[in-house]
Amino acid sequence: MIETHTPEVAVLLGETGRDYEIADELMRAGFSVYVCTSSQEVHALLRAGKNPVVLADAARATAFDSYPLTRLVYIPPEPGQAADKPQVDVQVLGADPNMELLPILRAMRRHLALARPRLSEPPPEAPTPALWLLSTPPRRLTSPEGRSLPLTLTEWQFVSHLFSERNRTLTFAQWQAVSAKDGERQLHNVAVLVSRLRRKAQRHGITLPLEAVRGVGYSFTQPCGDLAPGPRHAR
Repeated sequence: MIETHTPEVAVLLGETGRDYEIADELMRAGFSVYVCTSSQEVHALLRAGKNPVVLADAARATAFDSYPLTRLVYIPPEPGQAADKPQVDVQVLGADPNMELLPILRAMRRHLALARPRLSEPPPEAPTPALWLLSTPPRRLTSPEGRSLPLTLTEWQFVSHLFSERNRTLTFAQWQAVSAKDGERQLHNVAVLVSRLRRKAQRHGITLPLEAVRGVGYSFTQPCGDLAPGPRHAR
């Protein structure tokens, strides 16, 4: 009669999500179990003189092909296989005939039968960013928080050109080109215009996301919406 012995077990089945269920059942059955998160941890056990039975999926098991280890290799079901009839395939490699493997195989098959192949999930939808809105009539700039800033014609035209240059910069040359068509706007130095607009916004409890690009122009640094017929909120 061949005498069997109870081996130590290293569980490396992280992708199935069943490591701890298998480990718990085996520990209750009297096995010494190590739950490993990488092949490096199993190699550390080997360096420490351990000779565990390695439970791994096919991809991870290849890291131990050159070692005289008993490996129980989980072969996941085919993608098209019916989910209500899971066929759990566990290959036994390099088995020591004196090891008691049947309880380990039963635990693996029982818990891995509950694991479903991971299907690629669509990425979560990114939340829609809150937008700054420019509207007319009346001429207003509305912040994402709903604060409303009334604008003069010149201010409204300046902001509308900033909005049209989303993620880019409204250059001084571009502003001068459109300003030349309007004598009133020619009288406004753009730096003075921006300074007054900032102060006006602050009085309304609004911080404008206007960024000065030295020697180039100005950019609006937060998401903005299309021209709206009116503000979303009024305060």
